[in-house]
Amino acid sequence: EVPIWVTIAGNVQTYEMAGRAGAHVLTHLLGQTVQEVAEKIRVYRNARADAGLDPAAGKVTLMLHTLVGNDEDEVRNLVRQPMKDYLKSSVGLVKGFAWSFSAFRRPEGVSRTDDVSLDHLTEEEMDALIEHAFERYYETSGLFGTVERCVQTVGRVREAGVDEIACLIDYG
Repeated sequence: EVPIWVTIAGNVQTYEMAGRAGAHVLTHLLGQTVQEVAEKIRVYRNARADAGLDPAAGKVTLMLHTLVGNDEDEVRNLVRQPMKDYLKSSVGLVKGFAWSFSAFRRPEGVSRTDDVSLDHLTEEEMDALIEHAFERYYETSGLFGTVERCVQTVGRVREAGVDEIACLIDYG
């Protein structure tokens, strides 16, 4: 039997569908927190159980941009510009981080990031938003830093129910 993974960007109904189907899950932390992924993993495991499948047999694989080094500042400096370029090229991802930036408040009645345009931002404002998105991503959504720091991140995602980490190695 060929194992099947369903790639899920964050839709909880897709987690449930993957669980019922007996598929594994491949996901990421772009636009969702570890805590949100933990809730979705619970939905996935419950759906497996409801379908008569072993809830623990399904694998949840989490993709994380990764760079591990001996010096925290060196790692941060090495990944800063490539990650900022990546975030800038993925404006939809940046919109998700915008809500966490104190200068941006979610407008009343707006629930989807597609409903918001960043076209009105000046280059300086966009740079500030990208810098904020990078810092937040570095701290919460990647496997970056020293071995000790990365071991803590692995423990956090393991506690959330993640079985495997797929390391995205983009930094040479």
